[in-house]
Amino acid sequence: MLKIAYLDHTARWSGGEVALYNLITNLGEEVKPLVIVAEDGALVQRLRDKGIDVRVVPLSDKVRNRNRNAVNLDAVFGALELFTYGKRISKLLRAEQVACVHTNSLKSAFYGAVAAKFAGVPLIWHIRDHIGVPYLKPIVARAIRFLSRMLPNGVIANSNSTLDALQLPKSKKTLVVYSAYAQPLRGPNRIKSVDRNTKSYVILLVGRLAEWKGQHILLEAAKTFLHDSQVEFWLAGDALFGEDDYKQQLLQQMADNHLYNVKLLGHVDDIQTLMQKVDILVHTSITPEPFGQVIVEGMAAGLPVIASNEGGPRETVVPGETGLLITPGDPKLLAEAIRYLLENPDVRSRMSENGLKRVEQHFVIEKTVTQITHYYAGLIANT
Repeated sequence: MLKIAYLDHTARWSGGEVALYNLITNLGEEVKPLVIVAEDGALVQRLRDKGIDVRVVPLSDKVRNRNRNAVNLDAVFGALELFTYGKRISKLLRAEQVACVHTNSLKSAFYGAVAAKFAGVPLIWHIRDHIGVPYLKPIVARAIRFLSRMLPNGVIANSNSTLDALQLPKSKKTLVVYSAYAQPLRGPNRIKSVDRNTKSYVILLVGRLAEWKGQHILLEAAKTFLHDSQVEFWLAGDALFGEDDYKQQLLQQMADNHLYNVKLLGHVDDIQTLMQKVDILVHTSITPEPFGQVIVEGMAAGLPVIASNEGGPRETVVPGETGLLITPGDPKLLAEAIRYLLENPDVRSRMSENGLKRVEQHFVIEKTVTQITHYYAGLIANT
């Protein structure tokens, strides 16, 4: 059995942490996980409820919450603190005799490199972010690409798009493995009739409230449906990482345009139950989405998906078969795609069936676990 240390700088219940939880709680007997996080939070409690060994080693809020694009004197002091923190973690790694370090976020990648070096064990970076503009400043993206060549023994990416953005040499041991669906496939609750006089329709967007996620694009598209009382728009998610200003911007946009057909639901724990109540899932990122885990969740719920035609969604959505891919940042095009699916229940029904099959074939947790555990064994044996 391999003892693997999983590092993350945050315990908030966000996309990367959901994916980490799904992986760790489905590893089986081949891997014994030790999870080390820099703060207490939802991830810690959920893992402990499953009997996972989790250690909270606090890191200052200032460093944990520091903007990824801030390039100033504070960055130097932050780097020094991460170095010191990494040395602290290395003592725990040695005491626990771990075989490998697997980092789950960009911040943990840097202090994880220090920890793994001082502990004398291999290091894997799991990259879940698009390393490029406009998500990152050019200088920051270049620095991360350079360090990804130098520091980790191996790199796991959550999509081919994410791996391509890193621009790694072929000599680097890499793996592309999708963030998998880890619940029973329940399928759709219904495909509604085209009778618009008696039926209502709900369009759902799931994701933390952040400008690059494009919620403002959906609000703009919702204006088109103001005179159609049968169509509602639900936004599930909240501001998590210093994005409260954007949330206020969305609220102001709703007030200015009298968008009574839009509901902000806030954070929702049980996304799958929510998805059973809606008709279409939209995904509106305006910069390349690294993967788009919620898209897979939507297909697993039997929902046709409308997503931005960049990044990870191009690897999950099959246009015309499981959903539609459209140019990002275009509310008019988004509104047209929504109306097309609402007016064609036969198309929605076909996409629903095809989406379920695609998840079952490509995105189930068993496939992900097998790929990653084999990767661990090969990397450790050759390091």
